[in-house]
Amino acid sequence: MGLRTMNWDEWIELDNHYPRFHADKKRRIEERGSKCFHTHPSPQVFDGAVELLEELCGYLPERYPSMFRKTEHGMVNLFADETFDIRKDVLTMNGNREDPMQMAARMVQDDLAIMFEKEDGQMYLLAGAVLLAGFWRLQDKLGMSLDEIHYSGDVPGYHDKLRKGMNNFFRRIKPEAPVKRNNYFLQVDEDLAWSYSIGSEDAGEPSWDTAAANRAIEHHYFRSECQSLRRLPRSGGVLFTIRTYFHPITDIAEEDYVPGRLASSIRSWGDDVSKYKGKAKYGDVLLNYLDKKHEEQVANGLDLSREDECRAYPY
Repeated sequence: MGLRTMNWDEWIELDNHYPRFHADKKRRIEERGSKCFHTHPSPQVFDGAVELLEELCGYLPERYPSMFRKTEHGMVNLFADETFDIRKDVLTMNGNREDPMQMAARMVQDDLAIMFEKEDGQMYLLAGAVLLAGFWRLQDKLGMSLDEIHYSGDVPGYHDKLRKGMNNFFRRIKPEAPVKRNNYFLQVDEDLAWSYSIGSEDAGEPSWDTAAANRAIEHHYFRSECQSLRRLPRSGGVLFTIRTYFHPITDIAEEDYVPGRLASSIRSWGDDVSKYKGKAKYGDVLLNYLDKKHEEQVANGLDLSREDECRAYPY
């Protein structure tokens, strides 16, 4: 699973891309509404979503005091001039209800999801705000168990290599021991919210099969998710934060060691991972470009013997 211990000051990371993320989320909420967010009405799940709001309203003003100010009933976003009243009776008021997961999504750059254990011992996705996921839709995964989510997405190696360990981890995770992990994908269009190259977001089954093959390198983007996982102490839900970093390949390839390292990583994919990540649609163009950039860096004096000193995931 690639998990590592999370420091609390790394839980929610905001950067100079915040205005774009905030604007994109606002647009997505207006355009797609509840297709992108949902809180199951059961008391435990609703309480878990409110608990998330309380956590954010405690954390953000302390971590980013120039952007957020704590109030008696919630928080003010100073950048966007937005006031959040997170009292449960206000959130459930007739005619004035805002889904608590939608409200949480407007506070941060992350997508958010909360899973809860049912009587069968399985964890189920019952609350989420997934506005900028790129390749998957919340509406397809809501109500699914952890296993169903991964099987429906054809995640390589899940049954044989990941299933047992992942289910055990979810049962054991404690509120005081948050963790984080990273992944990465390649995308052949510039849309942070939804990768339209794999098909319409409203298509029955979006697929890499619809993507144009071997587009120019200027259309290639590196997409990395930093995911944190923690158990909410009151409701018991397991919270995911999914923070996406999205940059043109032509930008990140200017960093020392990155072209060679990324090319090596892509070449290490097995057939199942290559299919899952759509390599057939961009592999030739991308690897040719990365190889040339690596050769340029070496010709300009890059010291390959120091690569391990400079290594940092996901580059």
